[in-house]
Amino acid sequence: MKKLSFSVLLFAFCLASVFAISINHADEVHSFDSVPMLNRYFDMTDDGNDDYWDSYTISLLTISQGGPLYSWFGHSAFLVQTPTGRNIAFDYGTFSFSSDDFIKNFIMGRLWFVCLSSYADLRMAELEDDGRNATTVVLPLTPAQKKAIVRFMDENTSHENRDYLYHHYKDNCATRLRDIIDRATVGDFKKWAQSQRGYTFRQQASRALSRNRFIQWGLEFLQSSMIDKEATLWDEMFLPDVLEKAVMEYFGLKSTVVVDNGSLYPSVPDKPQSNILFSALFGLILGGISVLLWYLGFDRANGIYRGIVCIIFGILGSVLFFMMCFTNHDVTWFNENIVFVNPLLLVLGILSFFKNERVVRLCRICFRILVGLILMLIILKVIASRFFFQQNWSAIITMALLYIPNTFKSRKSES
Repeated sequence: MKKLSFSVLLFAFCLASVFAISINHADEVHSFDSVPMLNRYFDMTDDGNDDYWDSYTISLLTISQGGPLYSWFGHSAFLVQTPTGRNIAFDYGTFSFSSDDFIKNFIMGRLWFVCLSSYADLRMAELEDDGRNATTVVLPLTPAQKKAIVRFMDENTSHENRDYLYHHYKDNCATRLRDIIDRATVGDFKKWAQSQRGYTFRQQASRALSRNRFIQWGLEFLQSSMIDKEATLWDEMFLPDVLEKAVMEYFGLKSTVVVDNGSLYPSVPDKPQSNILFSALFGLILGGISVLLWYLGFDRANGIYRGIVCIIFGILGSVLFFMMCFTNHDVTWFNENIVFVNPLLLVLGILSFFKNERVVRLCRICFRILVGLILMLIILKVIASRFFFQQNWSAIITMALLYIPNTFKSRKSES
């Protein structure tokens, strides 16, 4: 019976590598696209009121990062100044934690957000209270373009059209405005932006996430190669500051500061921020504690420490497994990290609390299997980089440095 249990556990660990390629979401349907709305409502035909529409001013509003995690990437909106002096702010990406089923939908990856209009003065006052900075770029639009944008935004904020399925990279507050500007330029903006190579989604996201290296490690761990594909400037405009820079470059414009709260929050770096050094230090600390306890012969303490750490990463692996298998979070699908951080670590964590020699030996073998799986993955990434191109070296380095010390035999058994 014990041999059977032993064999089953070893087989389960070896089978863990299948998790990364066995999940099929072909039947999932997403509406991460603003084109249908634009096709339906965006109309630049002349209505004979050029003087009236020319008196409108439409500006791109770019808001700096704030305190909560969801605001670290900043925000984009349209500011519309009307002939009557009634200035309106149009915002995509609006949500409320108190709305019906928001938490449930968020967990399942169905992020229903809202497009809303509000008085611009109130919006600016809100930014002042939040301690965020903001700049505007006045868009050089023709009367026909202004008319089309204003009427489109009025339709999009109507009760029957305001809800949309949000996606952080494909359909957010910045990409919606990007698409509207592109439609106003009859596709020339997109053609110009797609001709310029850019960073991957992961690289661009790292700029804001580097504000907290632990959060950066965790979020990068959960996201798969879906965010590592080659991107263009068009793709990069999921970030508000990139959208602003692209608009200024395309139209030859400059921005104006409209809200200045100083440097209350750290500024976003201009270049991608690698997390490799932090990951190596993180892994050295986690594995170093095991090495120290092993060297001192504190096998019992090492087992307890190992159990706690494995349970923590087992929970993280369980979250990843759940997101990969049962949610619409497409950025987690086919994630290589499930090979060496998965729910089976919960079992290994619990076993680590036992002092039985056979259990200790079993745990040591499991850690060796995990190290072997990491080595196998590294080899595949080197010889078949076209297929295994996920940029997950941070997770690989951290977990390898944690696992390797736990493959050692105890000093007491050696003596």
